[in-house]
Formats: sequence, C-alpha cells, structure tokens
Amino acid sequence: MSTQSQLAWRDALDLKIREEFRAPVISNHALAVALIQLLDKAEYAGRPVRLPRSELDRKTFFSARQALIDRGALLPERGLPNSLLRIPGRKDASPGEVMCAIDPFGHVAFLSAMEFHGLTNRLPKILYFVTFDAVSWRQQALQRMQRELGDLLAVFNDADLPPLQYSNIRRLNGVVIETLRTKDAGDWRHALDGALRVTGVGRTFLDMIKRPELCGGIRHVIEVFEEHALTYLNAIVAEFNTHGGKIDCVRAGYILNERCGIDRAEIDAWVVHASRGGSRKLDAQAEYSPDFSEKWSLSINA
Repeated sequence: MSTQSQLAWRDALDLKIREEFRAPVISNHALAVALIQLLDKAEYAGRPVRLPRSELDRKTFFSARQALIDRGALLPERGLPNSLLRIPGRKDASPGEVMCAIDPFGHVAFLSAMEFHGLTNRLPKILYFVTFDAVSWRQQALQRMQRELGDLLAVFNDADLPPLQYSNIRRLNGVVIETLRTKDAGDWRHALDGALRVTGVGRTFLDMIKRPELCGGIRHVIEVFEEHALTYLNAIVAEFNTHGGKIDCVRAGYILNERCGIDRAEIDAWVVHASRGGSRKLDAQAEYSPDFSEKWSLSINA
C-alpha cells in the first residue's frame, strides 16, 4: 500500500469526476458505476482511498451525490430529469452532444446531420435524434451494464444502485428534441473527439431519400443533391448499394441522373429496380403527377 496520505472516498470521487469526465452531463447510473469501481480499486491517482464505514448502498450513493452537488462538482439543471446532472465547464456543448451523453445508444440524424456535414444552410430549430425502441433499448442497457461492471454487477444490483435507464428529453436549451425510436438504430460515426455520434455522409444522403419530410422536404433534398452529390458520390453510391432499398435507388437514381446530370454506370445499374407500369412517385407523400420519367418509371411529383 502506498505511503501517501489517504483520500476520503468522497474526495476521491470528486477528483475522479472533475479529472476524468468530459461529457456535459452525467446520469445517476454513470455516477454509481464510477463510485463502485473507485471503491473496488480502493485507490485513486496512486493514493489509497479511505472506504466508507458501511457497505455501499442506495442511501450512501445518494448522500455522495448530494455532497458533489454541494461542492459544485455537479450541477442540477432546470429542464433535465433529476437523474441527470450537469458537469461544470461544458456549457458550450451543443444539444446534440448533450443528447449523446444522455443516451449512449442514440445518434444525430436527418436534417440535424445535414447541418453537421455542411449540406444545408438551414438552421434547424429541431434536433433529430435516433435511438432504439423500448425493448431493444432495455436489451442494450443490460448488455452495457454487464460489460462496464463485469464481476461487480451482482454487487451493484444488490446495493440497489441506479440502473441504466432511458431518459425522455423533449427540449434542450430552447431546442426541441425529436426522438425517433426504432429496432435498428442505424449507422453512425463518432465526431468531435467522440462527443457526438452522427450518421455518416453516405447514410445522411440515404436518409434524405427515405425520410425527406425529416430533411427539409423533397424539394430541399433535391437542392442538396444538386449542390453536393458530386462531391460525395462515392459514399452515396456505396451506401445505396449496401443499405438502400429498390425504391430508394430508383428515387436517388432519378435525382442523380436527371436533376444533377451525373452519368455513371453505377447509377444506371439501379434502373433494374424500376417497376415498369407501376405507380411509384418521387415524393411518396405527395399526389401522383402525370409528369413521368420513362427511364426510372417514376412520377415526378416534386
């Protein structure tokens, strides 16, 4: 054991939060995980930790949480659930970063992802966020708890410490949060040194075709394709070939070919997905139009 002076366990937890946590918010669950791991190791930064007199339980945890609030190491914030606390020094975090800190399985998508990638000049008043549906989210949470706690999971549960739970956030800093919950939470990548999860540029273009109503509308989607598709063509083609449905490829093929003037064999290959004699529309939400693309067998209703 080190000959350095002991740290009181609450002081050690305070140091750990201040020095290791870079996220803008921390949940009761994440704080409880940090505490139980700290007490299990019984040292911090090379200094021994003086353990609490009694075994860790729910009451001890919430007492430690309140002590951190009293010290200013964590801050309650109006508009956030009681299970979430702000970490000082990260007030500059965007709503997207905050949501990614709150929900470990979600990511920014649709018009919000378009803004991140510089594909739109619109300033969304809504943050579009995608995460798992309730059943899938609970499954992911159990798996994550098993990974992060390992052999400590049974002790954690016996102590009745806060589990990883979903938080329903509707507004952050004046921004409306539109959360879409799905069994398949989709494809994303890390950005901003891991602080943000966002759909990649190829997936963002695919989402524009799948859900144009969440991306500024079909006319805005066409404008974005006309301005940016050539720059990201390889990523677009790869994404549609891998994850696009037949109608997605037909709609994108028409826009790329006839609106953007891009003539590539990879795009022409999607013509096989066109449905001759069908009633497919460029915009699934709009009325059918007699204006028709013979090549793509598509009603051009936008």
